[in-house]
Amino acid sequence: MWRQLPLNYIVLERVRKLEGPIKDEDLFSEIKREVNYDFSFSDFLKALMALEIRGYISVSLIRENTRMITYIGEKE
Repeated sequence: MWRQLPLNYIVLERVRKLEGPIKDEDLFSEIKREVNYDFSFSDFLKALMALEIRGYISVSLIRENTRMITYIGEKE
C-alpha cells in the first residue's frame, strides 16, 4: 500500500512537536495510533536512522534495545 506521507516525515514532525526526548517504544506507539497504515518496527528504526544520518535527530542507546530520541533541529 502506498503511503500519503513518507514515514521519515511523520517521525520528524512528531519529534519536532515534542518538548524533550522520548523513548523509541513510546514514539513508535504514538505514531502507530496517529497513522492509518501499518508499518513494522524495523521500518520505524530505518526511518530513525535516516533522520539521524541527515542530522535532524539524535538517537542514543540508554539500555539494550531502548533508544532515546532527541530533536536537534533543522540544518542551516
